[in-house]
Amino acid sequence: MAYIYKTLLQLARPANTASADAEHLAVVADRVAAIKNPVLQKEIAGGCHLLAGLGFSQELINAYFTMGILDDSVTYQAAVAEYTRRGRQQGLKEGERQGEERGLQLGHNQGLRQEAQSLVLRLLPRRCGQLSHEQELAVRALPLEKLEALAEALLDFDSPEALDAWLAI
Repeated sequence: MAYIYKTLLQLARPANTASADAEHLAVVADRVAAIKNPVLQKEIAGGCHLLAGLGFSQELINAYFTMGILDDSVTYQAAVAEYTRRGRQQGLKEGERQGEERGLQLGHNQGLRQEAQSLVLRLLPRRCGQLSHEQELAVRALPLEKLEALAEALLDFDSPEALDAWLAI
């Protein structure tokens, strides 16, 4: 067992070549497979998998050890839980930032819409006379783009019917 860990630690040093690494990792995997006690074998295989991550590529490690080995490792489970927690926190922060940006944009657009609506409702009576309840409701229901278009179009209105035609009431 000590040989296995010692070999893995020596292999983690950068002086080895890829083919030598593969050969040594194969020897380690064979020695782990030769362990008769299945519980001990699984624990040592999990430790080897973790230690191998210090110096080998994931592809090479996966060739000799499976991720399933780590399922029962409390250290592995703690790491997964910690990184899951960190990922959630990061996701929440990003979601809050995006939500704040979206909220600011929506608030800005709503403010522009209210300003356009107010201006149009003040100018229309000057061009068309007193607005009917239906006309006022129709104008209030318009989105910002339509209010901006109405603000330009009302310069050509000369009667309530012109507004009705534009609104198609």
